[in-house]
Amino acid sequence: MIVIAAAIAGLSAFGFFMANEDDTYRLLITIGAGISIFVTLSGMLALSWTDYGSRVNFRVISGLFFAALMIEHIVFSFTGVRFPSYVIITGTLLVIYILVSYLSVRALNK
Repeated sequence: MIVIAAAIAGLSAFGFFMANEDDTYRLLITIGAGISIFVTLSGMLALSWTDYGSRVNFRVISGLFFAALMIEHIVFSFTGVRFPSYVIITGTLLVIYILVSYLSVRALNK
C-alpha cells in the first residue's frame, strides 16, 4: 500500500507541477505537494492496527489532513504562491498532523 501512496503522491505532485507553469516557485509546490500527500496517504492507506477503532481513528485523521493539504495546494496553485506563507502554512499543517498522529498512537498503546 505504501507503493500506491507513493504513486498517487507522485502523480499529484506532477499535476501541481504542470498547473504552475508560470510560477517562480513551481518546484517548491511540486516537492511540498509530493511530500505532504505522501505522508498523509501513508497514514491513510499503509498503516494498520489490529484494533478496528484505532485504525478508523487514524484513517479519519489522515483523511482530514489530506483534504486540508490538497485544498491548500489547490488554492496556492491558482492564486499564486508567496514563499513564506506557503512554507509556514504547509509546515504548520504537517507538524500538527504528525503531532496529532503521535498523540493518538501513544494513547492507543497505553
